[in-house]
Amino acid sequence: MIERLDGDRLTALLRLVAVPVLFVGEAFVTKPEPTETEFLVVLGAFAAYACATLVRASRLPENGQLALLGVDVAFAGALSYTSGGGYSQLRLVFLFPIVTAAFRCKPGLTATVAGAAIAAYVIQAIPHPSARSRNDGSSFITVQVAYLAWLGAALSLLSLLLERRERVIGALSAQRQRLVAELQTSEERERKRLAEDLHDHAIQNLLSARHELHDQASAHPHGPAARAQAAIIDTVARLRDTIADMHPHLLDQVGIAAAIEQAAERSAARAGYTLTLEVGSAEAGPNDRVLLRAASELLANVERHAHASSVTVRLARIGKSDQLSVIDDGVGFVVDEPTNGMRPGHIGLLSLHERAAALGGRVEIETAPAAGTRATVLLPRGDSAQP
Repeated sequence: MIERLDGDRLTALLRLVAVPVLFVGEAFVTKPEPTETEFLVVLGAFAAYACATLVRASRLPENGQLALLGVDVAFAGALSYTSGGGYSQLRLVFLFPIVTAAFRCKPGLTATVAGAAIAAYVIQAIPHPSARSRNDGSSFITVQVAYLAWLGAALSLLSLLLERRERVIGALSAQRQRLVAELQTSEERERKRLAEDLHDHAIQNLLSARHELHDQASAHPHGPAARAQAAIIDTVARLRDTIADMHPHLLDQVGIAAAIEQAAERSAARAGYTLTLEVGSAEAGPNDRVLLRAASELLANVERHAHASSVTVRLARIGKSDQLSVIDDGVGFVVDEPTNGMRPGHIGLLSLHERAAALGGRVEIETAPAAGTRATVLLPRGDSAQP
């Protein structure tokens, strides 16, 4: 979607840039049968059209953008006719809709646009007065049609090549997403095994040791047994937090919102910042485990580096995307492009970037020294990402 909008804006910008080029061509190139007034009227209409398409580039649906190719062909005919007909230097503008179609449409549609451009050239060239004032009128028009047909065929082949490459890239992207999903499943399985092992063995052994020390610690509250018991209690608490992070049972039981709330509250309790939660209630999604891992990683960075007094955690379902934001008022940092965080202590951000990209999403980091940090994770809700 983002790539399509960028293409729409670029095409609209090229239309607008063409306006001064066309004006200069009309003003400084000698033309047969000049009709400056009519040309300036058509050029003004084209300029208004170019401005409108640039302003509305992000609002038009894909079929609307395709319809603009027909408008481009019509303007090419009008501009060429009012600037000298088939002999006008502006006959090159017939290539613009064909080139645009080649980079953005399927080969069949590119060939159709090429045929429409050729037809428009012939329709405006034959009845133009300049064609009757020259002996080689029909021959010249035939040659131009041949050139346009040749270039149209070449651009249609280019469109075919781009379509094939796009299919290959799409297949590779889908395969990458499947591999990430399989990795996520394997990772979750291993995390669950380790969490269960810690709970069933390490914590139980520590609880037994605490029980053995209980009587002696009670008799000597300031003695070594009491200190050992306190250390065991603290270790058990930390292990339980680690287990909760490794295998979030709450996610499976009550969903992503509650799981993120719990992770954020534990982080706030450890770091001592004021927490604001804006997660509401959210239905289950295919990337919930990735979102929870992302929240944990971003909150861990806040704990370790931000020195923040206030943190806001937001989770929103926007259209077909999940959006997670962690915003703090801490010390911030300098973002290293293009890795956005490949710095000592920030390797987790790079891993987060890679995982989001593999799922077809992205991570946006807005920060600066002494200006806090806004970290946003955007993930599509595609079924391919389901572990």
